[in-house]
Amino acid sequence: MKIFRVNLIFITIVIVGFLFRYLNNFDQIFWNDENYTLFITDPKITFKEFLNRHSSIDENPKLYFYILRIFNYMSYSAENLRLSSIIFSTLTIVISFNFFKIFFDKKDSLICLALVSLNIFLIWQAKEARIASSLVFLGLLNILIFHKFLSKEKFKYKLSLFLINLFSLSYYPFLLMIILAQFFYILLNNRKKFKSYFFILVFSLIFYILFNLDYILLKTSKPSHHFPIEASFFINYFFRSFFGSIFFGGISLIIFALSFLTILRKNKSNFMMFNIYLILISYFFAISYSLLKGGGVIAPRYYIFLIPSIISIIFNLLEKKSFKYLYLILTLVNSLIIFDNWKIQKPRISYLMNNLDRNITKYYFTDEGGHNGYDNVYDYFFKNSTRIKKHLNYIDIKNLNNYEKFYFICFNHAEMHVGLDRTIQNDKKCHRKIDNFDIVFEKEIKDFRIILFQKKNI
Repeated sequence: MKIFRVNLIFITIVIVGFLFRYLNNFDQIFWNDENYTLFITDPKITFKEFLNRHSSIDENPKLYFYILRIFNYMSYSAENLRLSSIIFSTLTIVISFNFFKIFFDKKDSLICLALVSLNIFLIWQAKEARIASSLVFLGLLNILIFHKFLSKEKFKYKLSLFLINLFSLSYYPFLLMIILAQFFYILLNNRKKFKSYFFILVFSLIFYILFNLDYILLKTSKPSHHFPIEASFFINYFFRSFFGSIFFGGISLIIFALSFLTILRKNKSNFMMFNIYLILISYFFAISYSLLKGGGVIAPRYYIFLIPSIISIIFNLLEKKSFKYLYLILTLVNSLIIFDNWKIQKPRISYLMNNLDRNITKYYFTDEGGHNGYDNVYDYFFKNSTRIKKHLNYIDIKNLNNYEKFYFICFNHAEMHVGLDRTIQNDKKCHRKIDNFDIVFEKEIKDFRIILFQKKNI
């Protein structure tokens, strides 16, 4: 393919992928752990307070939160935090082209690029202010540097591999799966590199322990994963989540299984084996950890970095041009159909605004509680959402007497908190009385209860 045509298609795919991740993103209210991230990464607090908030609320490595804290200096808002996921997810599309070129020619690599761009799970995760989107980018970067290390005997690639491995472990420990896949690939497929890689591996682990000893001790004494293994895992192996639906996930799993067996039979010396090792190691870890430890780790987002490797294995079997384009079309149709069809729906800002009469008052307060000694952590989204600030003015619960009228907005059996089981939430949670104020009206809508208060005439 001509360079101009390749570049044009590449840019188009990246733009389409960006739009899929951007559209409807900022209309969705935060999950609780997204609120925690917003709270922890507030750039206005001191670094000491940042560390205190992190250690009190979240048990993940602090590196991700520190990077977001720096990012938030540009603009501290809920929307800016979500933007970080969009940026990482879009960069994943860009860098995946180089990953696929390891295995395929430019034309096929562009199709694989489109598959990443349109993958519904990557799109969904880009609509959350969580670590997942950055993991795919970091995982691909790690694999690309490892491939450079294999192909060229230069000190800069050895140093780069050491640094990316150290950073990956410090950023998200589950990326250890990539490093273990490197080890097995070297051991089984490229023995001549074993000596130099062994030193890189040892130094990576030593420096990781030195820099992260406090985190290691915390995690070994207090496991905090809550996703136990279930029988359904051995039927879908995350494919239902990775590809968004039972139908498309099932098709993808069948193609993957056939290609997996083909690669094992024919291409044992190929770098595609690295993808095989990575997937096998990751699934073995997920199963063994969940069976041996008290808490399970069977959550698809923990292993989101596997998606490019899974796509490469699937595509490896699609030799006929018609099959390649058919699978691409199925990916597009699947993503369009379930674009906003999350398993659990998050509350929408637009829906809330449509059910509030802002001509009566634009003032409101929330009272969703705190966490580990911090008050109103869950209110941080309302306080720091640029989109809500355009329509409403948040007031502190301590200053209600300074206003004549205001709304109380409460998460009322919100689907993102209780699913479809309304018994999880106390029915009295959203009932409220305030001294010196009358209730003018109450309104119950999906996910919310709205109460309008007006000061009594004394």
